[in-house]
Amino acid sequence: MITVMWKTASGESGETRLSGDDKWTFGRTGGAEAPTVGVDNPLVSRTALVIRDSGPGPVVFRGQRDNGAKVALVSVIGSVTWLGEGTAGNLTAEENRVELSLDDEVLITIDVDFDHRGTVVERQQAE
Repeated sequence: MITVMWKTASGESGETRLSGDDKWTFGRTGGAEAPTVGVDNPLVSRTALVIRDSGPGPVVFRGQRDNGAKVALVSVIGSVTWLGEGTAGNLTAEENRVELSLDDEVLITIDVDFDHRGTVVERQQAE
């Protein structure tokens, strides 16, 4: 089970629990598939961020095009790993916060809570 907690720049917040093939998305409203959390900003991609289960921890995919946007994986001690356009990063117990900024304004902050479960292969072999 993965718990995704978010807060937007406008003050909206929420929490979603994911399991199996569930995914959490953030993006511009009006796309073919409605995002879990939508924003009405033409500079935000329709699927700017996607979080889903993978291996020992969740993975976050950056679908957000450049447009002056930055996506950071932030650790509990404050270090940052930047995700480039079209790339993904694994979240860990130490690095479990995601921030999407546009023109140096943080649009959304996402905290992900999960238990370490081993890799996909390890879980399949245990079944």
